[in-house]
Amino acid sequence: MSDTDKKISLQQAIDWTTDYRNAPTTSARAFLIPVQDLQGVLEEMGTTGPNACVRAYLALDPTTNEEKLVIVGTQQDRSGVYRDLLPDAAGTNGFSIWDFTRPCPSWCDDESALN
Repeated sequence: MSDTDKKISLQQAIDWTTDYRNAPTTSARAFLIPVQDLQGVLEEMGTTGPNACVRAYLALDPTTNEEKLVIVGTQQDRSGVYRDLLPDAAGTNGFSIWDFTRPCPSWCDDESALN
């Protein structure tokens, strides 16, 4: 993962989402998402209109055993399906996979009724 922009590779995203699905239990109840990074994925998509959507995948970082949200931009196709905008193998098509979340616990609001 890049420490400057919090982007991860497609293979790392595949590994992390697979690890999450194979995890026996997880403890995340919520995720803290920095707004400036979420704005980055929206800018990368090139649109923020009424039909603009991003997709968040549940993932597990195997080096820290920390739950993550892996976030990608999407684009709606002619049939109405939102397709993931993933980087190509060379990383030159302008799309990224973002990992900038922090799980609760331990990044919780201990005074929230939702916690």
